[in-house]
This record gives sequence, C-alpha cells and structure tokens, in this order.
Amino acid sequence: MGIGMLAGYFPLALAACSDQSDDPTGTLRDRNSPASEASPEKLVTVGTTAQLKTDGYLLDEKSKVLVVEKDDQLLAVNPVCTHRGCLVDLDKESMILTCPCHQAKFGLEGEVLAEPATEPLLTYEVKQENGEVLVKLA
Repeated sequence: MGIGMLAGYFPLALAACSDQSDDPTGTLRDRNSPASEASPEKLVTVGTTAQLKTDGYLLDEKSKVLVVEKDDQLLAVNPVCTHRGCLVDLDKESMILTCPCHQAKFGLEGEVLAEPATEPLLTYEVKQENGEVLVKLA
C-alpha cells in the first residue's frame, strides 16, 4: 500500500520540480526565460553633482550604488563584494575599492584587481541631469 501511495504522488513531485509553469494562455513557458515585455528603464537619483564634487563619491546603500568621477567620467558600480557580500570601501588616494572582510580589491569599473573575489562588481549606466546624478538600474 505504501508503494502504491508513493507511485501516485510521484507525478505531482515531478511537476513541482519542473522549470515550467502554466501561464494564463494555457501554454507552458520556461521560468528562466525573459519576459516578453521589456521592463521600463529605472533611473535612481543617488545624489547631486555638488555632493559628488565635495565628497568625491556618492553612495546609496539602499539602491546598492556607488558613483565616482574619474577623468571627468562618471562610473557607477554595485559596492557589494562578489566574494562574500561585504560593502567595499573607496580609497580616494589610490581610487581602488577594497573589501574590508577579505581584502579583495576592485577597480573603479568593477574589475577584480586582487582575490579572493573572482567576479567583477556589477556596473551601471550613470548620467548627470539638472544637477542630479542618475543611475540606470535594470
């Protein structure tokens, strides 16, 4: 009797583990495939150009964005270390991002300069508009 019950639930267990789900049209769609509609551009204000000039960087911990200016170009990265998730620090003299947890180092464009991190930081498009610094989070 126990084997019969297991055999009866086996198809349900397989369906629950499937990568597909029913959509309203009744067809199957892969959960990992992108949505058919493009998501709207989301611009986040992370500070003002005056703050950037004064402080040398802008950090929005809520949106997880760090903006710096280098050679008159704005650069925006996600300041969360790809090794263990600690928030990186900016050394304004060397212009290097360093993780305080395990000393991984990153360039201002997110590239890995020193392990233990092996993956670069996420980067974002950034622009100045009407005295504000805006970052495109997609």
